[in-house]
Amino acid sequence: MARSPALGLYLLWHRGGSAARRDAPARPEGRVVWLHLGEGVLPAVAARLAARLRAERNPPQVLVTGETADAIAAAPWPAGCIADRAPAEREADIAAFLDHWRPAQVTLVQAAPRPGIVTALTRRGIPAILYAQPPTRGSTLSWRLRPSMARTLFTGFRRILATDTASAERLLALSGGETPIEVAGPLRETADPVPHVESERVALAGIIRTRPVWFACGCPEAEEEAVIAAHRSALRLSHRCLLILQPLDPARGPALAERLAAEDWTVALRSRDEDPDEDVAVLLADGEGETGLWYRLAPITFLGGTLLGSGPSRNPFEPAVLGSAIISGPQTAPFPETFRRLSESRALRLVRTSSALADAVGELVAPDRAAILAHNGWVCATDGAEVIERIAAAIQSSLAADAAGPAAA
Repeated sequence: MARSPALGLYLLWHRGGSAARRDAPARPEGRVVWLHLGEGVLPAVAARLAARLRAERNPPQVLVTGETADAIAAAPWPAGCIADRAPAEREADIAAFLDHWRPAQVTLVQAAPRPGIVTALTRRGIPAILYAQPPTRGSTLSWRLRPSMARTLFTGFRRILATDTASAERLLALSGGETPIEVAGPLRETADPVPHVESERVALAGIIRTRPVWFACGCPEAEEEAVIAAHRSALRLSHRCLLILQPLDPARGPALAERLAAEDWTVALRSRDEDPDEDVAVLLADGEGETGLWYRLAPITFLGGTLLGSGPSRNPFEPAVLGSAIISGPQTAPFPETFRRLSESRALRLVRTSSALADAVGELVAPDRAAILAHNGWVCATDGAEVIERIAAAIQSSLAADAAGPAAA
């Protein structure tokens, strides 16, 4: 590591004293990859990166630390992940942390490079990757006031990944051009395809055949009337149209079937293994764990709870990633950012009233209209997956290079 007077003074200031006592989890056997997360990283996104690393044939153990403890605690970490507190920016604390965990590789995910940690990693020969947060005007100015320190720290990384071209150019200027900088794209939330039983999909697709289908997902009782009214309107345009109605409370299935039958609807009840034959207008999807099946069968999904409820019970990326066009009301909690992205991508149809829901369903039962919306949704929902793959590939490449020896690295 090149000498920097500013960095030397910084390290001198943080030298001395003994490490603070800490109760760290036990270190597992095998290789440990350390992910340190910045404040802006969504816990669910970080968990997907960890899951991608754990899906390898010979997966490393994944140690996760963050700038905030709450973000680490809230994430749905896969098996094989360990959460711990990052060391304080003091030589003794960093040494104790690295002595305990002995990481084979370190990746900073949208976290500002800490001089003490980066220096310690370089001295120990531990390879590090930086997926950089977009530089702000303030952070860029701060580094430019300490140019030798910036160059020294950035050259401590084996690879640097930037969110966009402008960020890459700023990082290249700060690092002096000595470390490869790649544009990976922004790290965004995405969703895995919801599982289903393929034999059930094939059987039901054979029964439904070419009928127009739409799915009302997780509908609270307050929205059921609006959904039924929208289906009645859709039947005037396409008399073979099938509604798959999933009550938010599956226990409502039998009572809802009885009510609809009394109103002269022909209904099939999933919990009774009844099939959506040609004369069935409404399939009540009151079974457990079958949402992925309905997304795959229905080219259109209305997200229940968004019109007259308190928000959807499911992530809106779920239907999008499976190619189902989305209709949504204005209630977007707890996924406001996801809805914003879908809206900006022209990937959902927003309705604010029951009559607007009927109009939207009537319009989208035309396959070409739904296909455009579905395509935009799929592009938006899968955008973050490619970036996660790039970061994971960089980590795996680093591990493989070190396993092959100094010449490969």
